[in-house]
Amino acid sequence: MSVEVSIITPVFNASKTIRDTFLSIKEQTFSNWEWILIDDCSTDDTLRVLESFAEEDKRIIIIKSDANGGAAVARNKGIEKARGKLIAFIDADDLWNKEKLDKQLRFMKDNDFAISCTDYEVSVDGNVKPYISKNAIFNYKDILKANNVGCSTVIYDTSKLGKKFMPLDAPKREDHAMWLDITKEGTPIYKLEELLATYLMSKGSVSSKRLKMFKYQYILYRKHEHFNPLKSFHLTFWLALRRIFKKYR
Repeated sequence: MSVEVSIITPVFNASKTIRDTFLSIKEQTFSNWEWILIDDCSTDDTLRVLESFAEEDKRIIIIKSDANGGAAVARNKGIEKARGKLIAFIDADDLWNKEKLDKQLRFMKDNDFAISCTDYEVSVDGNVKPYISKNAIFNYKDILKANNVGCSTVIYDTSKLGKKFMPLDAPKREDHAMWLDITKEGTPIYKLEELLATYLMSKGSVSSKRLKMFKYQYILYRKHEHFNPLKSFHLTFWLALRRIFKKYR
């Protein structure tokens, strides 16, 4: 039987979180998947943990990177290796609802969608809140203003889009750049309005990401979208303000 879904996960020093991610995938009610884990030269015991997963479940494939290239390079290695008609993403510290694949694949099939995402929760040091954007459909202009599409919720259909890879000219914003590329071609991203994934964060990582947001967003607009400095700064400034004052509901 051919593989239906290839799940892509870049991994670096994630031995403390990856087992919970593994369990959330193993418990999926949809079972025709392969999970491609790309170890990006971890320096802890992550690789040993991944190898134990592969021994336990033959649907798990491990790719060992020769050099640390970052999440975008790692994801692209996984996408290149993928055999599934559909490609899904989950990071090494995130979780899926056990019906995530089942519900989202049905949503895409019933509506003939090429790419979709879902609502999700954010857990900051155990304090869980829903992250629900007002959009049910994201076009290029929506994605340009703010990336409300959670990478760990996305699935796309290679039979409709071909294999799409993460751009390498937008460090730390490669997923945002990918959604921009896809929607720029005229393909909207449709959202299944259910909370089907959980992002795990610490207060320290949230603060750190906010402080670095200006730099990485500016690079995205300037180098990937090729906007002039003024427009790049304008978009970065307003996106940062929206993120800082965004209220979860």
